[in-house]
Amino acid sequence: MPRNYIGLANTCHDPALAIVGPDGRVRFAEAAERYLQNKRAWHSPPDDLLRSARLLEDHCDEAADLTVATTWRKPTLAAGRFLARTLMPLQRDMALRFGRRKMTAEAEWWLHQQLLNAQFIDAGMNPNSGDSLAFQNHVRRLHQAPDTTRRAYYHHLTHAAAACYTSPFRQAACIVIDGYGEDTALAYYHFKDGELIPLPVKKSAANASLGFFYSAVCWLAGFDPNKGEEWKVMGLAPYGKFDENIYQLLKATVRYEEGRLVPGKARWLGPELLALRRDPSQSPLTAADLAYTAQHYFCELMTQLCAWLQRRTGLENLVVGGGCALNSACNGGLLADTGFERLHVYAAPGDDGNALGAAWLAYFDDHPERRADFVTDEPHTAYLGTEISEPNIANLCRYGLPSVELRGPELYRKVAGLIADGAVVGWIQGRAEFGPRALGNRSILADPRRANVKEHLNANVKFREEFRPFAPSILHEHGDEYFERYQETPYMERALTFRSHVRDRVPGVVHVDGTGRLQTVKRAWNPRFHDLISAFHDQTGVPLLLNTSFNLMGKPIVHTLEDAISVYLTCGMDALVIGDRLFQKAPGAGAEAQDRDAAARGASGVGRTPAPAGA
Repeated sequence: MPRNYIGLANTCHDPALAIVGPDGRVRFAEAAERYLQNKRAWHSPPDDLLRSARLLEDHCDEAADLTVATTWRKPTLAAGRFLARTLMPLQRDMALRFGRRKMTAEAEWWLHQQLLNAQFIDAGMNPNSGDSLAFQNHVRRLHQAPDTTRRAYYHHLTHAAAACYTSPFRQAACIVIDGYGEDTALAYYHFKDGELIPLPVKKSAANASLGFFYSAVCWLAGFDPNKGEEWKVMGLAPYGKFDENIYQLLKATVRYEEGRLVPGKARWLGPELLALRRDPSQSPLTAADLAYTAQHYFCELMTQLCAWLQRRTGLENLVVGGGCALNSACNGGLLADTGFERLHVYAAPGDDGNALGAAWLAYFDDHPERRADFVTDEPHTAYLGTEISEPNIANLCRYGLPSVELRGPELYRKVAGLIADGAVVGWIQGRAEFGPRALGNRSILADPRRANVKEHLNANVKFREEFRPFAPSILHEHGDEYFERYQETPYMERALTFRSHVRDRVPGVVHVDGTGRLQTVKRAWNPRFHDLISAFHDQTGVPLLLNTSFNLMGKPIVHTLEDAISVYLTCGMDALVIGDRLFQKAPGAGAEAQDRDAAARGASGVGRTPAPAGA
C-alpha cells in the first residue's frame, strides 16, 4: 500500500507543513506564516484546522496510508539549568520592579526569552507540542487513510535532514547550529550516500548558543528578535566599525573551545552590555558599531567551528543547517576561511525547514534502500508552496483592475522595459518559495542601475529603514563577471563581494561594504525569471535585477491574490505581473518618484547612504 508522509515543524515559532509522496518527492512545503499572514506565526499550529483538509485533498494520494512526522523537543535537565541560569535572575528583577511604569531592560529581555523558550512548557499545555490533533482529525474523518502512524525525531536531526537531502552532495560534513535543540545548540553529522551519521563529539553547553547570542545582539541594537529582525543587524553592521571593548564584552558570554561552544564567565546581558542598548528613539546608526562587532564575532565563531569540522572529517563539501545558517554575510566567507571547497545552505534552514526534514526522515525509515539513489547533482527546488489559481486571476480581471494579457517573450520584453524605465514591478509566478526569501516567484523587482532605487524602495514601497540593502538576482553565466570568488547561490543564502569595476553599473544592489546577497538564476531552475532577466540584459547590458520579497516591512510574503493586490494598491509599486497578466498604474510614476526622492535628499542632506567601498 502506498504511503504519504506529512512533516510538521511544530516548535513555538516558524511552524510549517510539508508533504512527501510515496516516491519520496516533495509535493508541498510552506510555512504557516504565509497562510496566516502573521510574521513567524508564534504559537500557531502547523496543521491549521481549516486548511488541512484542502492540503490533503490537493497533494496526497487517495486511500494511501499516511505517516505524520514531527520534531520532538523534550525538556531536559540541561535545559532546566539553562533556564535557571539565564532567566531566573531576570525574572526576579522584573518582580522587584513590576510596579514601575517603564519596564526595565532586563525585564523586557526576560519576556522575550519566555516566548523564545515556550517549547519547554509541558506538552499538555503547549499547542505546538507535536500532537498534530487537527491533522489527525482530518486524516480520519476526510481522508479515510487505511493506516495512520505518528513519528517524532530530534530537532537537530530534522535540521540536518532538510539541509543534506536538498544538497547536491553524495558526501558532506554537516553542521547544525541554532538557538536551541533538545540539549544543545550545536550538532555535527557525516552525510554519506543518503545516510546521516551523528559525529560523536563532546556536546556544547546548553547555554552556549550562537543563536541566542545573535538574538541578544538584535535586542541590544534596538530591534525585535521575536519578529525575526536579526536581518537588520546584518544590514546595519557594514555601517559600523570594530570596537575592541564591545568585542571583549561579547566574547565573555560565549566562546569557542575545540569543536564546541562553551559559556563565558559573564551573564548574557550583564550591566556592561545592557548599557549599550539602543533606545528606539535613537537612530539605528547609533548601534552600528555594536552590529559590526557582533557580526565579526559571530563569523569568527562559525569559522572556527566549520574549520574544526573540516579538519575532523577531511571532507570537501560543507552543509549548514539551523537558524544560524540564515546569516548570509557569514556564509559568503566560509569557503575561503575553513578549507571546504563547496557549500550548501537550503532555502529554509530554520525551523520551518524541519517540516521537510521530518517527512523525509520518516520516508527513509521506511525506504532505506532509496537513500543513495535520492541524491542528485542539482540543488533541490524551493518552489514548493501555494500557487494563485487562474480562476481567481480571471475574476480579478473581469470585475476588478484592468490588465493586459501578454505571453512569452512579449511579456518579458514589456516588463523588462518598464523596469529599465524606472518602474517598480511586483512579479508573481507559479508556486511560492519555501523559506524566508523571494527567489523570483513572489518578488518585487527594480532597476539596479539607479543609485537612488534603494532609498525609493525603502521609503515608498517597503516602508522600512533606510540602511536596509537589496539583493541582486543574476544570470549564472555572468556571475564571475560581477563577483569575486563567485559561487552558485540558488537560494540567496550567501553574500559575496562585487568586483570593484562593476559597482558603478549596479549601485542599487551594492551594499556599503561592497557586497551583495545574490541569487544565482539558471533557466533550468526558474525559466520565466531567467527569461525576464535575460530580456533586461538585452535592453540594458546588465544581467541582473534588484529583487526583494513581495511584502511590506513586518509582514510575511504575500500568500493570496488578495494579499498581492492589497500590497500593490497601498504602496509605491508601479506595476504587477501575475502569471501572464500585467496590471499598471500611471506610467512613469516610479521613475518620477525616485527623481523627487533624490531631489529632496539633495536639498536636505537627509537619508544619504555612504558610497560603496571601491565605487
